[in-house]
Amino acid sequence: MPPTPPPSSDVSHRRSAGGGRHSLNETFAIANAVSFISNAGTTPSENAPLDDLSQRPGGPAAPSRASPELGMAEIQGQVFDPTSSLAFLHRASRRLSAHGSSQGTDDSRLLAENQLMYMAGDKPLAVESEGAQQQPSLPDPEEARDLLTLYFDVCIATYRILHRPSTEAWLSTMEGNLRERVAVWHGIGRTKAAIIYVMLAIAKFHQEKSKGLPARDCQALRLGDVFFRFSMRLIDQETGFPKLESAQVRIVQVLYLLTTSRFNQSWYIFGNALQLISALGLQRRADWRRRQKSTDYIEKQCSLRTFWTAYVLDNYLGVVFGRPRHFHDDYIDQELPDRINDEDMSVDGPIGDPDDRRGCHTDALFFHARIAKIIGAVSQEMYTAKHTSEIERIAAAKSLTQRIQDWHQSLPPHLGAVHPSILIPSYRRPALALGLAHSHAIMHANRLFLMRSPASAYITQVSDCIKAAKDVLESVDTMARGSPIFHAFWWTHYVTFCALVVTYVWVMQQHRMGATDDPGYRARLMQLAESCHGHLARATASNSPSRRYAVILEGFRAAAMNQSTPQHSKTHYTTPKEQQGDQNLATPMLDTEDRALFHPVAQSNLATEMPTFLDWQLTDWLDLDSSTK
Repeated sequence: MPPTPPPSSDVSHRRSAGGGRHSLNETFAIANAVSFISNAGTTPSENAPLDDLSQRPGGPAAPSRASPELGMAEIQGQVFDPTSSLAFLHRASRRLSAHGSSQGTDDSRLLAENQLMYMAGDKPLAVESEGAQQQPSLPDPEEARDLLTLYFDVCIATYRILHRPSTEAWLSTMEGNLRERVAVWHGIGRTKAAIIYVMLAIAKFHQEKSKGLPARDCQALRLGDVFFRFSMRLIDQETGFPKLESAQVRIVQVLYLLTTSRFNQSWYIFGNALQLISALGLQRRADWRRRQKSTDYIEKQCSLRTFWTAYVLDNYLGVVFGRPRHFHDDYIDQELPDRINDEDMSVDGPIGDPDDRRGCHTDALFFHARIAKIIGAVSQEMYTAKHTSEIERIAAAKSLTQRIQDWHQSLPPHLGAVHPSILIPSYRRPALALGLAHSHAIMHANRLFLMRSPASAYITQVSDCIKAAKDVLESVDTMARGSPIFHAFWWTHYVTFCALVVTYVWVMQQHRMGATDDPGYRARLMQLAESCHGHLARATASNSPSRRYAVILEGFRAAAMNQSTPQHSKTHYTTPKEQQGDQNLATPMLDTEDRALFHPVAQSNLATEMPTFLDWQLTDWLDLDSSTK
């Protein structure tokens, strides 16, 4: 992975010209979730005809991931697009430090400076015991198989890149090796053994988180980290040319790091995985030279699954980090994997009745890859740096939204029409993931229009966006109330964050316009948002930077509450306080000093200092973000 490029000249210029009031990070960090707001001077008059918007000086321009007006955010030596949520999260860490101990902030900074480059800023891996450094171990056979079942049925959602019977055979070989006191990877190789260990790491972390004991989050992380370290150590010793398993193990390691909120290390390992995928040619159909060699059907299907999983992650991580995608559709001609279950595959080809494959587990990845293609098109067409008229932008949003809806209509019943709550776990988790993918895509395509004027020109786009946000909040509320395992899903947290911001901004816009139609709907939506805000705060209380989602949202929430009904402004969610012991903290409460951290707006005169939200210029967002400094 090449080093992070230096700041752009625009950044350097602004650093020197910015004066002493704001640091570089204070000046340029802006949220992905609020990137749908027009740039400075771009909000048109409500009396302006729609077809004249693109002709006006300073008229609406596409919010751009490369816009020189926004510059770039430099965070601890790394460059983030200002539309990235992580840039905004970094500002939240400064807000957090304002309410906490400066000693803790200094310690965190010192720790990051002494970490290896590719993991600087992440929570360190748990310290190994001296014995563990010498010889990897495994859980007892029954627990190990329970963990593998949990991995395939719940943890991976749509990212089914591994052949389940093969992994079970690898695990049995490793257990035999430990009994015979030989190297744990003997007979299968280091890479396959590393895959087993990182699978166990993910499953163990989910297993501990599912117990719903926030006070034991550190225990969940420690137990997962033990297996993850074994996996990393084996990969560091990998020899020979790259093979399919070389890419697979790194993809699964990325999933573990994302789950445990270690975003920096996940980014670099993902880059390594992409290089291996390209070196193996997984993005292209086999040419005539490779067709001369007989192909193992299982290996071929796992190759396709691995590539398309990487493709999906590439699109979503590009959105979260605000960084360019690595894969470009123009250079990809690879086919999607067959819709077939692991038990119906052999090295020679499919087995069993080909007409009896309803409810195939691979369907989830198949359809996730399709929606990822649309997400890529949304990013390219709606967030382009090219000048686009407002009419063209609305037409693009309409076309993309229709593509998203067509995709949703094409889902098989167990992934679309059937409510996830009545499905078995192995089907429920993918169905929830694709439901969130659908709603996120709708928001991603239409959120740019939330604060545009005249509002009558954007009714369809705003309606689609707020309905998608409501769907997310309803799903999350049901998920969080039904199972504490919601706490372990990194992408669900991000989509919840986006849906809450969309909701709060829409409420503010409704108030600005003096809308009087169906106030009960807005009240119910805000109550739902309050509930999900609390779920997010509790789910991410021990995760950094994920825990900052709730803190950032408090600014939006306060602004929406100030312009909503009085009874809502007095409603507060709770978030867990760090405690010792094994108490059941399923419904934790905050102490007074902790409430100040998660309710900074309520503790200040922010209500009188809030921007009026009439123009929604870039500086208004910066003022809102820094208002609790």
